[in-house]
Amino acid sequence: MIRLSFFFWVICILCFLYTNLEVRSQVQRDKSRIIFHNITKPSPEEEKLIRELESAYRSRDYERVVNIHQTLSPLISLSAEEMLQIAESYLRTGDPKIALDYAERAIGLRRGTELACRGRLIKSKAFLLLGREKEAFSEVKNLSEDFCKDFLEEELKALRLLYFKAKEDKLDPKILKSLTEEILGAKINQYLKMEKFREAEQSIYDYINLTGEYTKAKDYFFKLAERYFAKGEILTAKRFYQLIITEWDNTKEAFLSKFRLYQIAYERATVKELLPTKTIEDLLTYITQIKVKYPKEKIAEEASYLGIRIYFERKNWVKVREQVKEFLKIYADSQYKAQILDLFCQAIQQLVPIKFLRGEINNLMRLVEEDQIYIREASCGDFYYMLGGEFFKYKLWTWSIHYLLSAYDLKISPQHRLDYYLKLAHLAEERDERELFNLLMNYIEKKWSKELMKAPEFLYLHTKRNLRNDLTLGLKLLNISLKEPLPLVYKKELFHLGFYRALEAKKYSQVYTLIKTHQDLTDFDHYYSLLIEVLNAEPKLFEEILKDAQKRFGNHTKLSWLEAYYLERKGELKKTSEIWEHLEKSQGVEGEMARRYRTFRDLINKAQRLVY
Repeated sequence: MIRLSFFFWVICILCFLYTNLEVRSQVQRDKSRIIFHNITKPSPEEEKLIRELESAYRSRDYERVVNIHQTLSPLISLSAEEMLQIAESYLRTGDPKIALDYAERAIGLRRGTELACRGRLIKSKAFLLLGREKEAFSEVKNLSEDFCKDFLEEELKALRLLYFKAKEDKLDPKILKSLTEEILGAKINQYLKMEKFREAEQSIYDYINLTGEYTKAKDYFFKLAERYFAKGEILTAKRFYQLIITEWDNTKEAFLSKFRLYQIAYERATVKELLPTKTIEDLLTYITQIKVKYPKEKIAEEASYLGIRIYFERKNWVKVREQVKEFLKIYADSQYKAQILDLFCQAIQQLVPIKFLRGEINNLMRLVEEDQIYIREASCGDFYYMLGGEFFKYKLWTWSIHYLLSAYDLKISPQHRLDYYLKLAHLAEERDERELFNLLMNYIEKKWSKELMKAPEFLYLHTKRNLRNDLTLGLKLLNISLKEPLPLVYKKELFHLGFYRALEAKKYSQVYTLIKTHQDLTDFDHYYSLLIEVLNAEPKLFEEILKDAQKRFGNHTKLSWLEAYYLERKGELKKTSEIWEHLEKSQGVEGEMARRYRTFRDLINKAQRLVY
């Protein structure tokens, strides 16, 4: 009974373990399905890139292989052959860790094949570059003892001789030289990426001494110079550029080195305006030639950016605009894109007042239409703000509203925002959108309360608003506004509004004070309108204003007519006879009225004689 119970529990435990293992296995299978499900087939664009990658590998352009690979999705499905090409390219360009990873992937897909053997050879070289000599030796030893030696015998001999002190017979010198070039070249690239520049320089000299390939060394010296240049060690970089020009003139590297020396001269100049014109012209010529001869090189992108900066600093806004558009078509994902778009935005802003001043409005409208995509991409709200501002100056309200509203969804510089909203408020006022005007003014007062006293445009709108709503405050603000540096047209408008609002409210003394204080804004009509209003209401004030008006405008017929009318009402008929006689001789409405008045007075005199 005990024995049966024991066996029963053993069977239960085994069943439990089997079930648990089965569940775990199922989980692993599910995980595998998820992983393999996420590995996607290449899209047509990625297929094209893979073909380019293979072409670059065949032409031994390993850096291009790496650059193309870095643009591909990490989940893309690659063949073992493609993985091996990627592994070798990373190895030769100085990234042994990535080379090791892709070599192992390729081996895993093609175990027991010649491709796996070549993958293992790349692994051994990667171990050497990583300083893992024991693992490298072990890999070479294993390769030498299995079927891989049939394919790699000569390369393995060279490796054993160079790095593991083995004695080898009948060694092909070409393979030995080729392997030395490969490992030393990869080591130089590795040092450069690790920013171990002294070690890289020493390795270049080792490369020349051990391989005898003096000509090929120029490429490594140029890379070293470029690394120093990028790091900001300009004097050291300059020394290597000069070495390349001296030793390997009339080569691609020498041409690019000359460009760098011109670039250094330009960028190190404190006052660029003092640079000889020939130097700048030569630099621009080099930039153009680089763009034509080496468009796919990384330096071509940098040279293009420098060319745009030069035109910008020389204030050639048209050239900046053209060059930026060309640059963005070629280098859509450039690292300089943000800076380029900023220069473009600033350049087209500068074109706005220039085009208006020259009267080239249609030309400017075409520019807006052509560059709309770039303006949006640059989020260049300042351009539309300036364009709207120019139309605003000429009181072309419809166009001004259109462009100012176009700026709303884009980025407007902080220094322009207050003025931008003030212009919108002004336009709302001009279009008689009172509710919108009040909303905008309330927003402005809340948002920029501290800055408003320095904004004459706000004072103008604020005064205008209060002259309508609160005349007492409005008249106080009017006196302040008329002392500010506002455009004359705005001052006249405010004065006119304040004058007639106060006149309508019968504040005659304040109106008279206003016209006496601001004589430069006052004309005859203001005096005449005030005199008519006070003629019956305030006789004493009428006399004072009349005298003041006569001093300013002399014996104006309208003033004479008012004086005669006023004196007759007072009963001072003797004083009026001369005035009427003078008026009868004058032309216009007043002369006609005086003549009719004379006729009417004669009729009255005749009637009086008949009665009495």
